[in-house]
Amino acid sequence: MNDRDELIRGKLLDRLTAVGVDARNLAVEVVAGAVTVSGTVPTDEARDKAMEALIGAHTLEISVRSVAPVDNTDGRGRSPMTGTSADSAYESRHQTDPT
Repeated sequence: MNDRDELIRGKLLDRLTAVGVDARNLAVEVVAGAVTVSGTVPTDEARDKAMEALIGAHTLEISVRSVAPVDNTDGRGRSPMTGTSADSAYESRHQTDPT
């Protein structure tokens, strides 16, 4: 990503923050000025706010998914993408085939 793309990305993230949208589960990508935003937000209201704030972005794919509760002692909770904690997701990806 070049400096111009990074500037555009930063401004889009600032817009999301300004309207109260939690962008932690959104991927904002800018390549040669073309913007793609994908990911999830917890409510329809948040999706509507994000869509309005990002008007002009080329591709928007934002779905609503409830946020997973914290279910472990370190407070990290489960990944909204995999449904597992970061540690168990890492272990799952690095298991060896028993055959």
